[in-house]
Amino acid sequence: MPAAAHAMTGNPGITAERVQREPRAAELAPTLTGDVVRTVAAVAIGVNIALSLIDVWRLVYIPVERSAIVAAALALVAAIPLHIRHVLFGLRGERPPAGGVTLALLAVVNVIALSLVGSAWLFQFASLVVSVLIVVPGAWGLLLAAVVATAPLFVVGLQWHAHHPALAGAYLAFAIVWRSTTQYVPLRLVAAMRALDLAGRELGVRAVVQTRVRIDADLRTGVAAALEQIVGRGDDAAKTASGDPARARAQLTELVHYSRQALSGARRIVAGYRGSSVRTELDAATALLEASGATVEVVAAKGVRLDVPDNNARAEIRTAVARALRDEPNAAYRIDVAHDAAGRITVAVVPGVDDAARSSGKGS
Repeated sequence: MPAAAHAMTGNPGITAERVQREPRAAELAPTLTGDVVRTVAAVAIGVNIALSLIDVWRLVYIPVERSAIVAAALALVAAIPLHIRHVLFGLRGERPPAGGVTLALLAVVNVIALSLVGSAWLFQFASLVVSVLIVVPGAWGLLLAAVVATAPLFVVGLQWHAHHPALAGAYLAFAIVWRSTTQYVPLRLVAAMRALDLAGRELGVRAVVQTRVRIDADLRTGVAAALEQIVGRGDDAAKTASGDPARARAQLTELVHYSRQALSGARRIVAGYRGSSVRTELDAATALLEASGATVEVVAAKGVRLDVPDNNARAEIRTAVARALRDEPNAAYRIDVAHDAAGRITVAVVPGVDDAARSSGKGS
Protein backbone atom coordinates (compact mmCIF):
# COMPACT_ATOMS: atom_id res chain seq x y z
CA MET A 1 0.00 0.00 0.00
CA PRO A 2 1.36 3.49 -0.81
CA ALA A 3 3.19 5.41 1.85
CA ALA A 4 1.30 8.37 3.29
CA ALA A 5 1.83 10.59 6.27
CA HIS A 6 -0.98 11.04 8.77
CA ALA A 7 -1.61 11.23 12.51
CA MET A 8 -2.17 7.98 14.35
CA THR A 9 -5.45 7.60 16.17
CA GLY A 10 -4.96 8.14 19.86
CA ASN A 11 -1.46 9.59 19.37
CA PRO A 12 -1.92 13.22 18.29
CA GLY A 13 1.11 14.94 16.93
CA ILE A 14 2.86 11.72 15.91
CA THR A 15 3.52 11.49 12.22
CA ALA A 16 2.95 7.99 10.92
CA GLU A 17 3.56 6.19 7.68
CA ARG A 18 1.80 3.27 6.14
CA VAL A 19 4.11 0.31 6.09
CA GLN A 20 4.93 -1.21 2.72
CA ARG A 21 3.93 -4.85 2.87
CA GLU A 22 6.89 -7.15 2.41
CA PRO A 23 6.58 -10.67 1.02
CA ARG A 24 5.72 -13.02 3.86
CA ALA A 25 8.52 -15.46 4.48
CA ALA A 26 7.22 -17.05 7.66
CA GLU A 27 5.22 -20.24 7.69
CA LEU A 28 2.47 -19.68 10.21
CA ALA A 29 1.49 -23.22 11.05
CA PRO A 30 3.38 -26.51 11.24
CA THR A 31 2.68 -28.88 8.39
CA LEU A 32 2.15 -32.58 8.65
CA THR A 33 4.86 -34.74 7.16
CA GLY A 34 4.25 -36.82 4.07
CA ASP A 35 4.96 -39.99 6.04
CA VAL A 36 2.01 -39.35 8.35
CA VAL A 37 -0.31 -38.69 5.41
CA ARG A 38 0.80 -41.84 3.61
CA THR A 39 0.44 -43.96 6.74
CA VAL A 40 -3.07 -42.75 7.50
CA ALA A 41 -4.04 -43.16 3.84
CA ALA A 42 -2.80 -46.75 3.83
CA VAL A 43 -4.78 -47.46 7.01
CA ALA A 44 -7.93 -45.96 5.47
CA ILE A 45 -7.57 -48.13 2.36
CA GLY A 46 -6.93 -51.20 4.51
CA VAL A 47 -10.06 -50.51 6.58
CA ASN A 48 -12.22 -50.25 3.46
CA ILE A 49 -10.89 -53.56 2.12
CA ALA A 50 -11.11 -55.28 5.51
CA LEU A 51 -14.77 -54.34 6.02
CA SER A 52 -15.67 -55.72 2.60
CA LEU A 53 -13.88 -58.99 3.36
CA ILE A 54 -15.66 -59.22 6.72
CA ASP A 55 -19.02 -58.87 4.96
CA VAL A 56 -18.32 -61.96 2.85
CA TRP A 57 -16.83 -63.82 5.82
CA ARG A 58 -20.02 -63.14 7.78
CA LEU A 59 -22.03 -65.15 5.25
CA VAL A 60 -20.41 -68.34 6.52
CA TYR A 61 -22.14 -67.89 9.91
CA ILE A 62 -25.66 -67.12 8.70
CA PRO A 63 -28.08 -69.44 6.91
CA VAL A 64 -27.34 -68.82 3.22
CA GLU A 65 -26.65 -71.20 0.34
CA ARG A 66 -23.08 -72.03 -0.59
CA SER A 67 -23.75 -70.60 -4.05
CA ALA A 68 -24.56 -67.26 -2.39
CA ILE A 69 -21.13 -67.24 -0.70
CA VAL A 70 -19.42 -67.94 -4.04
CA ALA A 71 -21.46 -65.17 -5.72
CA ALA A 72 -20.54 -62.77 -2.92
CA ALA A 73 -16.83 -63.55 -3.32
CA LEU A 74 -16.98 -62.99 -7.08
CA ALA A 75 -18.92 -59.75 -6.61
CA LEU A 76 -16.35 -58.60 -4.08
CA VAL A 77 -13.54 -59.22 -6.55
CA ALA A 78 -15.31 -56.93 -9.03
CA ALA A 79 -16.43 -54.31 -6.50
CA ILE A 80 -13.22 -53.76 -4.52
CA PRO A 81 -11.09 -52.37 -7.44
CA LEU A 82 -13.87 -49.97 -8.42
CA HIS A 83 -14.40 -48.79 -4.86
CA ILE A 84 -10.69 -48.47 -4.03
CA ARG A 85 -10.19 -46.40 -7.17
CA HIS A 86 -12.74 -43.95 -5.80
CA VAL A 87 -11.08 -44.06 -2.39
CA LEU A 88 -7.65 -43.24 -3.82
CA PHE A 89 -8.97 -40.08 -5.42
CA GLY A 90 -11.00 -39.27 -2.32
CA LEU A 91 -7.82 -39.37 -0.25
CA ARG A 92 -6.44 -36.61 -2.49
CA GLY A 93 -9.64 -34.60 -2.28
CA GLU A 94 -10.29 -35.09 -5.99
CA ARG A 95 -13.10 -36.54 -8.06
CA PRO A 96 -12.01 -39.53 -10.15
CA PRO A 97 -12.03 -39.18 -13.93
CA ALA A 98 -14.87 -41.15 -15.49
CA GLY A 99 -16.23 -41.41 -11.97
CA GLY A 100 -19.82 -41.57 -13.15
CA VAL A 101 -19.08 -44.65 -15.28
CA THR A 102 -17.20 -46.52 -12.54
CA LEU A 103 -19.86 -45.57 -9.98
CA ALA A 104 -22.56 -46.94 -12.25
CA LEU A 105 -20.58 -50.19 -12.67
CA LEU A 106 -20.18 -50.45 -8.89
CA ALA A 107 -23.93 -49.95 -8.44
CA VAL A 108 -24.68 -52.66 -11.02
CA VAL A 109 -22.33 -55.08 -9.25
CA ASN A 110 -24.05 -54.41 -5.93
CA VAL A 111 -27.55 -54.85 -7.38
CA ILE A 112 -26.61 -58.16 -9.04
CA ALA A 113 -24.92 -59.38 -5.87
CA LEU A 114 -27.99 -58.42 -3.84
CA SER A 115 -30.20 -60.51 -6.11
CA LEU A 116 -27.87 -63.52 -5.84
CA VAL A 117 -26.75 -63.29 -2.20
CA GLY A 118 -29.82 -61.82 -0.54
CA SER A 119 -30.27 -59.14 2.09
CA ALA A 120 -26.97 -60.06 3.79
CA TRP A 121 -25.20 -58.24 0.93
CA LEU A 122 -26.78 -54.94 1.98
CA PHE A 123 -23.88 -54.35 4.37
CA GLN A 124 -21.78 -53.71 1.25
CA PHE A 125 -23.96 -50.74 0.42
CA ALA A 126 -21.84 -48.77 2.90
CA SER A 127 -18.96 -48.86 0.40
CA LEU A 128 -21.37 -47.75 -2.32
CA VAL A 129 -22.42 -44.80 -0.16
CA VAL A 130 -18.78 -43.79 0.29
CA SER A 131 -18.16 -43.97 -3.46
CA VAL A 132 -21.27 -41.87 -4.09
CA LEU A 133 -20.05 -39.16 -1.70
CA ILE A 134 -16.65 -39.12 -3.42
CA VAL A 135 -17.89 -39.08 -7.01
CA VAL A 136 -21.15 -37.09 -6.91
CA PRO A 137 -20.66 -33.44 -5.85
CA GLY A 138 -22.70 -31.32 -3.48
CA ALA A 139 -26.30 -31.86 -2.45
CA TRP A 140 -26.92 -34.43 -5.18
CA GLY A 141 -24.27 -36.67 -3.64
CA LEU A 142 -25.85 -36.40 -0.19
CA LEU A 143 -29.30 -37.12 -1.62
CA LEU A 144 -28.14 -40.17 -3.58
CA ALA A 145 -26.16 -41.44 -0.57
CA ALA A 146 -29.27 -41.12 1.60
CA VAL A 147 -31.27 -43.15 -0.93
CA VAL A 148 -28.66 -45.91 -0.93
CA ALA A 149 -28.39 -45.90 2.88
CA THR A 150 -32.16 -46.29 3.32
CA ALA A 151 -32.43 -49.00 0.66
CA PRO A 152 -32.79 -51.79 3.29
CA LEU A 153 -36.06 -50.23 4.47
CA PHE A 154 -37.49 -50.86 1.01
CA VAL A 155 -35.70 -54.11 0.15
CA VAL A 156 -36.15 -55.90 3.49
CA GLY A 157 -38.97 -53.89 5.01
CA LEU A 158 -39.56 -51.64 7.98
CA GLN A 159 -39.58 -54.43 10.56
CA TRP A 160 -37.37 -54.07 13.60
CA HIS A 161 -37.05 -57.83 14.10
CA ALA A 162 -36.01 -60.70 11.85
CA HIS A 163 -35.19 -64.41 12.09
CA HIS A 164 -31.54 -63.30 12.16
CA PRO A 165 -31.12 -59.92 13.96
CA ALA A 166 -28.43 -58.71 11.56
CA LEU A 167 -30.87 -58.97 8.64
CA ALA A 168 -33.61 -56.71 10.03
CA GLY A 169 -34.30 -53.75 7.72
CA ALA A 170 -33.90 -51.02 10.34
CA TYR A 171 -30.70 -52.58 11.65
CA LEU A 172 -29.23 -52.77 8.15
CA ALA A 173 -30.06 -49.12 7.46
CA PHE A 174 -28.41 -47.98 10.69
CA ALA A 175 -25.41 -50.23 9.98
CA ILE A 176 -24.94 -48.71 6.51
CA VAL A 177 -25.10 -45.17 7.88
CA TRP A 178 -22.65 -45.94 10.65
CA ARG A 179 -20.15 -47.83 8.51
CA SER A 180 -20.22 -45.36 5.64
CA THR A 181 -19.58 -42.54 8.11
CA THR A 182 -16.64 -44.33 9.70
CA GLN A 183 -15.19 -44.96 6.24
CA TYR A 184 -15.83 -41.56 4.67
CA VAL A 185 -14.80 -39.25 7.52
CA PRO A 186 -11.20 -40.57 7.65
CA LEU A 187 -10.96 -40.05 3.89
CA ARG A 188 -11.91 -36.42 4.28
CA LEU A 189 -9.45 -36.02 7.16
CA VAL A 190 -6.63 -37.50 5.09
CA ALA A 191 -7.53 -35.22 2.18
CA ALA A 192 -7.38 -32.24 4.56
CA MET A 193 -4.05 -33.45 5.98
CA ARG A 194 -2.63 -33.79 2.48
CA ALA A 195 -3.89 -30.34 1.50
CA LEU A 196 -2.23 -28.85 4.59
CA ASP A 197 1.00 -30.67 3.83
CA LEU A 198 1.01 -29.45 0.22
CA ALA A 199 0.17 -25.92 1.36
CA GLY A 200 3.05 -26.03 3.84
CA ARG A 201 5.47 -27.16 1.14
CA GLU A 202 4.25 -24.43 -1.20
CA LEU A 203 4.60 -21.82 1.54
CA GLY A 204 8.13 -23.05 2.19
CA VAL A 205 9.08 -22.66 -1.47
CA ARG A 206 7.45 -19.24 -1.64
CA ALA A 207 9.21 -18.19 1.54
CA VAL A 208 12.60 -19.06 0.06
CA VAL A 209 11.87 -17.20 -3.18
CA GLN A 210 10.42 -14.17 -1.41
CA THR A 211 13.33 -14.02 1.03
CA ARG A 212 15.79 -14.10 -1.85
CA VAL A 213 13.89 -11.32 -3.61
CA ARG A 214 13.86 -9.26 -0.42
CA ILE A 215 17.59 -9.81 0.19
CA ASP A 216 18.33 -8.86 -3.40
CA ALA A 217 16.24 -5.69 -3.07
CA ASP A 218 17.91 -4.75 0.23
CA LEU A 219 21.37 -5.30 -1.25
CA ARG A 220 20.53 -3.28 -4.34
CA THR A 221 19.09 -0.34 -2.41
CA GLY A 222 21.65 -0.48 0.39
CA VAL A 223 24.97 -2.12 -0.27
CA ALA A 224 25.02 -1.73 -4.07
CA ALA A 225 24.12 1.95 -3.90
CA ALA A 226 26.79 2.52 -1.23
CA LEU A 227 29.44 0.76 -3.33
CA GLU A 228 28.56 2.91 -6.33
CA GLN A 229 28.96 6.01 -4.18
CA ILE A 230 32.32 4.78 -2.87
CA VAL A 231 33.59 4.06 -6.39
CA GLY A 232 32.36 7.42 -7.65
CA ARG A 233 33.94 9.37 -4.80
CA GLY A 234 37.16 7.41 -5.18
CA ASP A 235 37.33 8.34 -8.87
CA ASP A 236 36.73 11.98 -8.03
CA ALA A 237 39.50 11.91 -5.43
CA ALA A 238 41.90 10.31 -7.93
CA LYS A 239 41.17 13.02 -10.50
CA THR A 240 41.61 15.77 -7.94
CA ALA A 241 44.84 14.40 -6.43
CA SER A 242 47.15 15.67 -9.17
CA GLY A 243 45.84 19.25 -9.17
CA ASP A 244 44.67 19.79 -5.57
CA PRO A 245 46.18 17.30 -3.08
CA ALA A 246 44.60 19.00 -0.06
CA ARG A 247 41.12 18.72 -1.54
CA ALA A 248 41.78 15.11 -2.54
CA ARG A 249 42.87 14.37 1.04
CA ALA A 250 39.62 15.85 2.34
CA GLN A 251 37.62 13.80 -0.18
CA LEU A 252 39.41 10.64 0.91
CA THR A 253 38.68 11.42 4.56
CA GLU A 254 35.02 11.92 3.70
CA LEU A 255 35.12 8.69 1.64
CA VAL A 256 36.48 6.74 4.62
CA HIS A 257 33.73 8.14 6.84
CA TYR A 258 31.06 7.23 4.27
CA SER A 259 32.55 3.74 3.83
CA ARG A 260 32.27 3.13 7.56
CA GLN A 261 28.63 4.20 7.46
CA ALA A 262 27.99 1.85 4.55
CA LEU A 263 29.67 -1.00 6.43
CA SER A 264 27.50 -0.30 9.46
CA GLY A 265 24.41 -0.37 7.27
CA ALA A 266 25.46 -3.66 5.68
CA ARG A 267 26.02 -5.18 9.12
CA ARG A 268 22.57 -4.02 10.17
CA ILE A 269 21.01 -5.67 7.10
CA VAL A 270 22.83 -8.94 7.80
CA ALA A 271 21.78 -8.83 11.45
CA GLY A 272 18.19 -8.43 10.32
CA TYR A 273 18.45 -11.66 8.34
CA ARG A 274 19.80 -13.61 11.33
CA GLY A 275 16.79 -12.89 13.52
CA SER A 276 13.10 -12.38 12.95
CA SER A 277 12.62 -8.66 12.38
CA VAL A 278 9.68 -6.57 13.50
CA ARG A 279 8.52 -6.35 9.89
CA THR A 280 8.53 -10.14 9.56
CA GLU A 281 6.40 -10.45 12.69
CA LEU A 282 4.02 -7.83 11.33
CA ASP A 283 3.74 -9.77 8.07
CA ALA A 284 2.95 -12.95 10.01
CA ALA A 285 0.37 -11.12 12.14
CA THR A 286 -1.22 -9.69 9.02
CA ALA A 287 -1.45 -13.16 7.50
CA LEU A 288 -3.18 -14.53 10.59
CA LEU A 289 -5.77 -11.76 10.59
CA GLU A 290 -6.31 -12.02 6.84
CA ALA A 291 -6.94 -15.74 7.26
CA SER A 292 -10.20 -14.78 8.99
CA GLY A 293 -11.28 -12.94 5.84
CA ALA A 294 -10.44 -9.46 7.11
CA THR A 295 -8.41 -6.73 5.45
CA VAL A 296 -5.42 -5.45 7.41
CA GLU A 297 -3.57 -2.13 7.40
CA VAL A 298 -0.26 -1.63 9.20
CA VAL A 299 0.54 1.91 10.38
CA ALA A 300 3.91 2.66 11.99
CA ALA A 301 4.86 5.88 13.73
CA LYS A 302 7.70 7.83 12.21
CA GLY A 303 11.04 6.69 13.57
CA VAL A 304 9.99 3.12 14.39
CA ARG A 305 12.56 0.73 12.95
CA LEU A 306 10.96 -2.36 11.51
CA ASP A 307 13.92 -4.09 9.85
CA VAL A 308 15.74 -5.01 13.08
CA PRO A 309 15.10 -7.87 15.53
CA ASP A 310 13.26 -6.85 18.69
CA ASN A 311 12.08 -9.58 21.06
CA ASN A 312 9.89 -7.20 23.06
CA ALA A 313 8.19 -6.00 19.88
CA ARG A 314 7.63 -9.57 18.73
CA ALA A 315 5.96 -10.41 22.04
CA GLU A 316 3.82 -7.25 21.79
CA ILE A 317 2.70 -8.16 18.27
CA ARG A 318 1.80 -11.74 19.17
CA THR A 319 -0.09 -10.68 22.28
CA ALA A 320 -2.06 -8.04 20.38
CA VAL A 321 -2.96 -10.43 17.56
CA ALA A 322 -3.99 -13.18 20.00
CA ARG A 323 -6.24 -10.71 21.80
CA ALA A 324 -7.81 -9.62 18.52
CA LEU A 325 -8.44 -13.21 17.43
CA ARG A 326 -10.12 -14.00 20.76
CA ASP A 327 -12.53 -11.09 20.36
CA GLU A 328 -15.40 -10.82 17.91
CA PRO A 329 -14.18 -10.99 14.28
CA ASN A 330 -14.07 -7.77 12.26
CA ALA A 331 -14.09 -7.05 8.55
CA ALA A 332 -10.96 -4.91 8.83
CA TYR A 333 -8.12 -4.29 11.27
CA ARG A 334 -5.46 -1.65 11.72
CA ILE A 335 -2.16 -2.52 13.39
CA ASP A 336 -0.73 0.59 15.06
CA VAL A 337 3.00 0.49 15.83
CA ALA A 338 4.51 3.29 17.95
CA HIS A 339 7.00 4.08 20.73
CA ASP A 340 6.02 4.48 24.35
CA ALA A 341 7.53 6.98 26.77
CA ALA A 342 10.46 4.64 27.47
CA GLY A 343 11.21 4.21 23.76
CA ARG A 344 9.89 0.64 23.56
CA ILE A 345 7.75 -0.47 20.63
CA THR A 346 4.03 -0.76 21.38
CA VAL A 347 1.54 -2.55 19.17
CA ALA A 348 -2.24 -2.23 19.11
CA VAL A 349 -4.64 -4.14 16.86
CA VAL A 350 -7.85 -2.15 16.51
CA PRO A 351 -10.92 -2.56 14.27
CA GLY A 352 -10.36 -0.60 11.09
CA VAL A 353 -12.45 0.50 8.13
CA ASP A 354 -12.28 -1.77 5.11
CA ASP A 355 -11.92 -0.46 1.56
CA ALA A 356 -15.57 -1.06 0.67
CA ALA A 357 -16.83 0.88 3.70
CA ARG A 358 -14.28 3.61 3.06
CA SER A 359 -15.41 3.93 -0.57
CA SER A 360 -19.09 4.01 0.37
CA GLY A 361 -18.33 6.66 2.99
CA LYS A 362 -16.58 8.80 0.43
CA GLY A 363 -19.43 8.35 -2.01
CA SER A 364 -21.96 9.53 0.55
